[in-house]
Amino acid sequence: MKNRSLVRSAPLCAAAFISGPVAAQTIESPVDQPTSAHSWTPSNTIIVTARRAAYAIDAASVTRTPVPLMEVPQSIQVLTDTLIREQELNTIDEALRNISGVIPSLSSELVLANPIVRGFEAEIFTDGLIGYADTAVADPASLIAVERIEVAKGASSALFGGGTGAPVGGLINIVNKTAESGTKFSLRGRAGSFDILQIGGDANLQLDDNLSVRLIAEYQDAGDAIDAVDIERIYVNASVRAELPTDTEIIARFTHSRIEQLEYVGLPASVIDIAGVDPFRFSGATNAPPTIVENLSADFSLSQPINDSLTFDFRARRYENDFQEFATTTLTSLFPAMGSKFPIISAQLTAAVDEWTMDASVTAVLDTGPINHTVLIGAQYDATDYAAASGFNLVPLGIFDFADPNSDLDFGAIPTLTNFVNNEYRTTAFYAQDQLTLFDRLHILASIRYSELTLRELLGGNSNRDTYREWDPRIGATFDIADGLAIFAGYAEGSRLSLFFNNPDAVPKPERARNYEAGIKMGFAPIGLSGTLAWFDSTRSNVPTPDPTTFFSSIQTGEQRSEGVELDLIWEPNSNWSFLANYAYTNARVTFDTIIPTGDELPRVPEHAGRFAARYRFDGETLDGLAVGAGLTAASSAELILPNSVRSDGYIVFDVQASYDIGTARIGLRIDNILDEQYFVPYQYLAQSVVRSGNPRSAFITLGFEF
Repeated sequence: MKNRSLVRSAPLCAAAFISGPVAAQTIESPVDQPTSAHSWTPSNTIIVTARRAAYAIDAASVTRTPVPLMEVPQSIQVLTDTLIREQELNTIDEALRNISGVIPSLSSELVLANPIVRGFEAEIFTDGLIGYADTAVADPASLIAVERIEVAKGASSALFGGGTGAPVGGLINIVNKTAESGTKFSLRGRAGSFDILQIGGDANLQLDDNLSVRLIAEYQDAGDAIDAVDIERIYVNASVRAELPTDTEIIARFTHSRIEQLEYVGLPASVIDIAGVDPFRFSGATNAPPTIVENLSADFSLSQPINDSLTFDFRARRYENDFQEFATTTLTSLFPAMGSKFPIISAQLTAAVDEWTMDASVTAVLDTGPINHTVLIGAQYDATDYAAASGFNLVPLGIFDFADPNSDLDFGAIPTLTNFVNNEYRTTAFYAQDQLTLFDRLHILASIRYSELTLRELLGGNSNRDTYREWDPRIGATFDIADGLAIFAGYAEGSRLSLFFNNPDAVPKPERARNYEAGIKMGFAPIGLSGTLAWFDSTRSNVPTPDPTTFFSSIQTGEQRSEGVELDLIWEPNSNWSFLANYAYTNARVTFDTIIPTGDELPRVPEHAGRFAARYRFDGETLDGLAVGAGLTAASSAELILPNSVRSDGYIVFDVQASYDIGTARIGLRIDNILDEQYFVPYQYLAQSVVRSGNPRSAFITLGFEF
């Protein structure tokens, strides 16, 4: 691996300074605030429709404008810091189960597995900008610095892009905590099942009236439900906020995350019913070198009000990623199994990403009599250099017997790198959007984006050096039937270069997406009820899928389609109770292909999935500070691969939480899978029929202090 240009001392910072999460920074605000050209730059100031810091809010930076979510003709859900803290959530995959239609990639799925939204792979953005990665390695490894998580469903290409282009399946935006006014400190420790030990914290210092700094850091050393797996994670997030006399706001941020763990490649689905097979057994050589993922980024943002109705925003990021994977795995396409016995091969994959991305925009809020306009005009540039290499030792290390508890293999020599890729991606885009409100009830949104996507294959591939020019329109409308009740409908298109395409005999074409959706939005503040009921129909073309006839190769299918219905509800009738419910019916299938049978279901996507969670906070002199919660998560069966051959079973699991605040201290408890249900979930590894056993009953305790 080459040396990187960003500071390498972040692990030392983590060791030198450890502190924990602060309480939610959500700020109570009246619903009908005056509209102005506020910056879309993410901050800790959130417009809230609920009566206190709670689960429901009506604003998100993913909209790029100060328009309330009730007026946006798109299904957008937000997980607040309050929800994250009260459910004792620790990773993004745990959090995303609270949103309908989202199948998160698991923390152990470090390679070739992205989150899925509405049946299609989604993109992870941080503070509105992408950090390019051709796998799920952009996961920040911790939620300690996360202020909220925003999910915009469907094609979101009109306003977002970078790397290979713009999201066509969905967008998951992680909004980080940032330096703010006030001086405060907090510490947090977490321990529990699988020998997990975390320690971390948060320090925010106000240096003067206009300058503040913040440092958030966390260290984790843990095992896993899968035996032999050790995990070490380090995360550092440092930020500076300056407010100048000209009302200019400047934010600078540095983040560093490092994950080191023995890579788990899944359990072959064909062995789960064989007697003697331990579902938590590590699948391969336990002495393999650990996989290491390292992310570094430096951000700069500037927001400058020009006048009462006009604001200029500028964002820039330098992102670097190093990924070094080592694994032992089955490869049944070349080495068929014999019952519970599988030949095992070894592999390594290395990748490096160097990216510069910039976005500049102007937001104008204009009042022209009966019509109000919120206009957004901007430009974006992204330069990404991607280098990767892989090597497979196709001489099996030996035979691994999943039914024999003493079966083990030696990793041996690290496979030689033989396949090399070196690509340059360049994105130049211009976008414009107008959100109109007519007579206070009809809200119309119209957007257009022009992109030039350039791919230069310097090594590997087909020496492609083409530039693709794409237009991505978006239009929709929302109509307020009554206060707190609206109907909406929208249409959007999306485009991008293939996120992961490997075929030496074909030139990749841009993926295209078309998304229709319609539904009902609710925001009844007096009774604390909010949510979205949405119907959607999404189609993607030129989608890369594994080639079933050629090892480690891709093809671009003719067409895939996903349609369904989603429901997301939050009900908070008073300060004691919070209820969350979501449900998704998703019919995601291949609709045209030359190799994969038409009608095959898309992998990892259950037809039915949902979650229900409840929280009760006691008050009164005796039990004040005590809160309890419970939830259930359910999903129907899902296909594992294309072409379809085997599916996972459905499952229902229950979880409970409790917390007690004592002055400046807080103790929290979470118990997962409280009934100790044995179940399996689809797992992604080299497009093979593998699953992962759901975690058994497990308990975690958190102790925090705020100063």
